[in-house]
Amino acid sequence: MDELLARLPGLLLGVVLVAAVATDAVSTLVTTQRRSGRWWPTYVFYRRSWRLWRALARHIGPDDARERLLTVYGPLSLLGLLVIWVLLLLIGWGLVWWVLADRLSGVHSYLDAVYFAGVGFFTVGFGDVVPVGDVARLLALVQAFMGLVTIALVIGYLPTLFGAYSRREAKLLTLDDLTDERTSPTGLIRAWHADGGLDGLAAAFADWERWCAEVFDSHTAYPMLAFFRSRQPGQHWLTALGVVTDAAAICLAAIRGARAGPALRLHRRATGLLRAVRMLPAVSRAAPGPEEERARAEAVFQDIYRHLEGHGVPLYPYDRAWESLGRLRAEYVPFLRATISVLLVPPEFRNHATPLPLEDQEQAR
Repeated sequence: MDELLARLPGLLLGVVLVAAVATDAVSTLVTTQRRSGRWWPTYVFYRRSWRLWRALARHIGPDDARERLLTVYGPLSLLGLLVIWVLLLLIGWGLVWWVLADRLSGVHSYLDAVYFAGVGFFTVGFGDVVPVGDVARLLALVQAFMGLVTIALVIGYLPTLFGAYSRREAKLLTLDDLTDERTSPTGLIRAWHADGGLDGLAAAFADWERWCAEVFDSHTAYPMLAFFRSRQPGQHWLTALGVVTDAAAICLAAIRGARAGPALRLHRRATGLLRAVRMLPAVSRAAPGPEEERARAEAVFQDIYRHLEGHGVPLYPYDRAWESLGRLRAEYVPFLRATISVLLVPPEFRNHATPLPLEDQEQAR
């Protein structure tokens, strides 16, 4: 009796550990509303492992080699998370069986208890350790059921996760401003405006608003998706989000009547998405950009302002439009810059479509 009382804290610790890991797994894989906590296994695992992985990547010189290493992290982290869950569950169940060693045949130490926990968890059933009594047999069934459910949830989780990833990435392949250079907000505005005037711009913004809404839903339900890199070199969902949101902000600031249309909705969805990425470690508002960055941004804005003005688009006065653009970008650029820094995202977005021959490009113009 005295020995059982001495081991009672171990029993309580084991039960709490098993319950915490099971709750974390269900919260990650099943529930529709996540309740994030700084000490839940999933949060701790991604926080610590990404910091180590990022530190390693920053010491790799060639960009291609760094990107290959970062690409591996997302899929590998899922396997690592499963391993962490299983190890913690085995430790917890090992504590439970160690306290109940008198209800098991062949358990003489904590390692023996962990061994029996593993055999039951994976439903191997060698038979060298057997539970004795109704309570022990019932607990063995509960443990085996938990093992089956954990593995089944992870396996069933993968198609949903990779389906959301594929839908996100397929949309990136359509982000094309019809140039052979990096895709830019001004290039997109020119291309979309040439495709249908203001209606063409509105249709493009509405299309990307739907993409933002889907990414918001999938990345808040499954935050680890933020760590999945694009299959295509030079592309990333964050830089794509930045490009289309900048395009929407420019139109909102410059074009009369744009604040009642899809550009405003896209800006709101994108800003909400950037603020909702909570799983990433150490993401906070970044410092404002240097003066030369703002000077380059104004030069780009002047160019697209003159382009729209030359096509008869109704515009606000330049000074008012430039000031409004600064306020709009301040709502999302700090969060975008900070997240890009944490994820080591390439600064540019490039489309890899095959360019037209030179003479066909001249005819298109």
